[in-house]
Amino acid sequence: MRTAGAAFVDIGELGWSLYLSAHLRWLKKTAAISLAVITSPDRQCLYRDIADITLDVPADFYKNFNGEQSGFGLWPIRLRKYLKLYFKRLFPDGYLIPDYFNFDCNRKFLSNKVIYEPYKYSTKLENGKTILVLPRCRNHATFRSRNLPIEFYEKLINNLCDEFPDCKIKTMGLNSSSYDIGKIKKENYENGIKESADLQRFIDECQIAIAAVGSQSAPPKIALLQGIPTFMIGHEKTRHVQIDNWMNTKAGFFKVDEKAYAYILVKDCISQIIDFIRGSI
Repeated sequence: MRTAGAAFVDIGELGWSLYLSAHLRWLKKTAAISLAVITSPDRQCLYRDIADITLDVPADFYKNFNGEQSGFGLWPIRLRKYLKLYFKRLFPDGYLIPDYFNFDCNRKFLSNKVIYEPYKYSTKLENGKTILVLPRCRNHATFRSRNLPIEFYEKLINNLCDEFPDCKIKTMGLNSSSYDIGKIKKENYENGIKESADLQRFIDECQIAIAAVGSQSAPPKIALLQGIPTFMIGHEKTRHVQIDNWMNTKAGFFKVDEKAYAYILVKDCISQIIDFIRGSI
């Protein structure tokens, strides 16, 4: 069988989708091969103008594999050896999943084989100024230790509404992986947490955002990639402010211990966030 092109699957953590789309962009510009991707409809916007073929994840996948998203694949690790067997039969003839792509948490194969660029907007937004709050909350036992307390986000939002009355303070994310903060009654607050994913909408919202705030996770990294001054809270400052800040966007960071997200110094952190945003306007 003649090889028609390279095939990839994007079913893991959203942050790893950023690595994968950058790798495919590098392949598109440097290798004379066709590229095919299987991913969810929500993530297909990351591969627009990159992949030659984009296919939906089959509905029965979620019945057969119910692991937690982790790296390029799923947790627990034992599922990974079955993922390639499942997906390779779904691509057109001649499209092969590279040997180096094994649905794990290893990014070494990327090396310098990546090209990062802002993602394209689907519509033009012009009116208003928004501060995006990205309240990550993963419930799986393996990942929930990195959740900040919901009380932190509630105090942050109230403070941002008061400090920046001319801006809309808007949360964005999914119910399944974000705090749904609906009880704040401020005129300039909007709860944008949704049941269904709308990644392109989040990317589009970056056009009118003057800043973004969240714990270290994929949405703040996307905001940085789109050129939005972004403040992160987490335990890996160098990685998120320098290594994975591909556009060298202005970034702030409040460091916490990897095992102590729940004990963040709320007052100090919010003060630094407000100063960061004031300095970014």
